Amino acid sequence: MTPEELLGVTPALLAKSILHRRERLAEVIPEQLDARQEELQAAEPLARAAKEKRDGVNAKVANLKKERSDAQTKARALFKRAGELRDKLQASGGIKDPDPKWAKEKLDSKLQRLEQELETNAGNHKTEQKYIQEMKGLIRQHDEWVAQRASSQEGLTEMDASFKEAKALLDQAQKAHDAIIELASENEYFHTTYVEHEAHRRRADGRTKRLAEALDSSQRGIEHWQKIIDGGFDRLLANATTVKEGGTSSSVRNRKPAKAPQKKGKARRTSTAKPQPEGEEE
Repeated sequence: MTPEELLGVTPALLAKSILHRRERLAEVIPEQLDARQEELQAAEPLARAAKEKRDGVNAKVANLKKERSDAQTKARALFKRAGELRDKLQASGGIKDPDPKWAKEKLDSKLQRLEQELETNAGNHKTEQKYIQEMKGLIRQHDEWVAQRASSQEGLTEMDASFKEAKALLDQAQKAHDAIIELASENEYFHTTYVEHEAHRRRADGRTKRLAEALDSSQRGIEHWQKIIDGGFDRLLANATTVKEGGTSSSVRNRKPAKAPQKKGKARRTSTAKPQPEGEEE
């Protein structure tokens, strides 16, 4: 459109063109808005479900980490306590080997004697079973003797119990750690899934809001321009009429006059000295 053609456009034609544009948008936007709302409604439950699964795995991992940390802390305290008891017993000379060399040699000698009798004496399976039971009995008696000898030493029982409990706690910590490792890949999968669904949900939500705002703006624009067309353009053309009649434009009327710069003059000094009176003759 040339400048002459643009200047030839009447206010009524321009207002009707704007109104038509707003009406066209008001017709097209609802269909797009419905599609975006359906997309948003489908994306929201997917994002919510993915988040719940991810948070569930995170909660399991957090509980396992706490279990692992607590078990390790307790185990360290027990190892420290057992070490203190051992050092104390060693310093006082109170630790005795509950299974000395001579006891082991005595057990080995009895077991060898039974093995020789089993090999040299012919017998049936009942006789063999008898020798095997005697061997098991000797080993059981030896273990009971070692346990009784260890438990009779003051402080040794508490030290052994501390070591055993500490080892059990470390096993518990290791199991918790292994479970955390197994959940790592599952946690990564659910987190990635949640991020993808959440990004889709946000895009759909943003598009829905923008279309809703555009529809509201178009509807308000229709009301505005229809009111102007029905009421006439006198108010809008007031400034143009003023200029046409020889008046100043709005830009000139709104322009603030520049303030004249003030000259800074030097202040004149006035003498404040009083005249001296003439002296009287004697």
